[in-house]
Amino acid sequence: MHNRSNVWSALCIVTTLGAGCGSNQAGTEGTAPSTNPSAGAAGQAAATAPTNTAAPTMAGTTTPASGATGAVTTAGGAATNTAGPAMTAGAATPGAMTGASTAAPTMAGAATPAMGATPANGMPATMGTDPNVKLTKNGYPDLRGTCNIKSGWAGDEACIPAPPPDQGIQIHVGPKNYEDMAEVSRYVMHPGEESSECWTFHTPNDKDVWYQTYELSGRPGTHHIINTMYRTEKTDGGFTVCADPGTGTSGDIIDNLPGASKAYMPRGIVAPENADMGRKIPPNTPSQADMHYYNFTDKDILREFWMNIYFVDMATVKRQADQIRAMGGLSYAIAPGTNETYKYECPVSGNGQILSLLGHYHAHGKHFTASIRRTGGMVEKVFEMYDFMDPAQFQYDSVSMNPMFSATAAGAVSGKLEIKNGESIMWDCQILNDSDAVLTYTNEVKTGEMCNLWGSSTGIMPINCVQL
Repeated sequence: MHNRSNVWSALCIVTTLGAGCGSNQAGTEGTAPSTNPSAGAAGQAAATAPTNTAAPTMAGTTTPASGATGAVTTAGGAATNTAGPAMTAGAATPGAMTGASTAAPTMAGAATPAMGATPANGMPATMGTDPNVKLTKNGYPDLRGTCNIKSGWAGDEACIPAPPPDQGIQIHVGPKNYEDMAEVSRYVMHPGEESSECWTFHTPNDKDVWYQTYELSGRPGTHHIINTMYRTEKTDGGFTVCADPGTGTSGDIIDNLPGASKAYMPRGIVAPENADMGRKIPPNTPSQADMHYYNFTDKDILREFWMNIYFVDMATVKRQADQIRAMGGLSYAIAPGTNETYKYECPVSGNGQILSLLGHYHAHGKHFTASIRRTGGMVEKVFEMYDFMDPAQFQYDSVSMNPMFSATAAGAVSGKLEIKNGESIMWDCQILNDSDAVLTYTNEVKTGEMCNLWGSSTGIMPINCVQL
């Protein structure tokens, strides 16, 4: 066993509610979105109530390189805080809470999915009666494939239409015109290529907005997307070196926007006890999307994603959901033939709850666990996963029923997960280097490794823990 104990602690900076407005910067469309970003989207409605599942989180870090220039497309406007029945459920994810807006999602075309009253179990109410509508695991209409775009590139079905402007905003990184090859070429990745670079944009809202839930859908090749908001101005468009190296230690960071640890992150639910939590997006905020993509196919692909962020009435937000970012392995030099478990630990300040956790490593990772060292020294395992291609993500609340621990499949404890001042979060990764190369802390899926734990919390001080 290999124990690392060097801890760098830097608090995430959380903005407070305040008035403000601003103009959209170059390359950002801040006008009200169409529910049809590229073509038409058929209206859909949900048919059955969902089963309890974990809400999305995000993961990853970056060692970016420079790249081509280009443009960002964002859609949406500021929230008008419409008085619709609130959906219950979902906890915060790294950089975002998962939860519901004050109004149901709508799409152009057929019947608007109508939300019912807040159910006692925290799940979304049944939306419509059409038995032909595909649902996500959390009971919302699956928006993927409803844009009807025909670009000729793999993954057209990943496109999701933007929400109505009073319900949310959309951030889209990708071509505006697939017939303009000069524009398209900015996003092309050739066979065998892999990169982790940042695309700069401004958030499209013109005043403070608050959110709980989001949905992100990317084309094939999406490994992770980390969206970060910054204080200082940045020029929109083009892949470039990231302002933060992925550790979250830059003093220029305001907070994280939602992101992804794989190509699709469905919209989550908000548990009743978390309905008063939210995250804020300041107006027209300089931001970067750290996009780790790889192309292991024999054809060109596009680096492209669509992300919908759904508003919540700021009058209902009483608590901030904060990010857990625990990075391990920055000093990795794992020799060929090594099979070792690397262990890390980060202290906690304050009394509160862990809302969600997600583990992240690469192709040589075999087993990932997260635990809490309780007062008195007892260690309680709370999270476990095995498959690096499908990073596990679990919520800890009154409605999420997580799978039990097993020797082969991801699992977690269920229910609210309290943590106290002086206790600590522990995480470890078993890494088997069966390659011929030394593995270092890089983003390359097959030739680099890392041991990162992401999540969200409330009550405790925000955690940004970087260990060698």
